[in-house]
Amino acid sequence: MKISAKAEYACLAMFELAKRHGGPRPTQIHLVAEAQAIPSQYLVQILIQLQRSGLVRSERGAKGGYRLAREPQDISCRRR
Repeated sequence: MKISAKAEYACLAMFELAKRHGGPRPTQIHLVAEAQAIPSQYLVQILIQLQRSGLVRSERGAKGGYRLAREPQDISCRRR
């Protein structure tokens, strides 16, 4: 089964945010992009969709970024 590049990048972004979960600050986009080799401009669009889906939340400001909206173990592939 093939998945789209967008779906693969979304999974990689979620994986990276899960790895960094519990840190003192939200994870900045450029750190996720570098760690998972995802184009930054594309990652922004993906993170917005993940935020609309309730999987991540964003924090504004110079030290802002993204965090998982729930604990990593509470996120699954099952549809509701």
